[in-house]
Amino acid sequence: MGPRVTLAFGGLAALAAAVGWFLLSSRVAHTDVRTAVSESLGAILIVLLVMSIIGSIRRSDPDD
Repeated sequence: MGPRVTLAFGGLAALAAAVGWFLLSSRVAHTDVRTAVSESLGAILIVLLVMSIIGSIRRSDPDD
């Protein structure tokens, strides 16, 4: 994958995680909007952290 495709995939994954977590928190758990927004921001952070770790592992591959 090229860098633009990877960046687009990462952005969409982070956005999907944030929207999904917001809807889950606000609709299913019935939390207030401020709490749901802060939880969805945490979900974005976790997705970006995991993607960063995967990217660093892929870059350190000796076969490249």
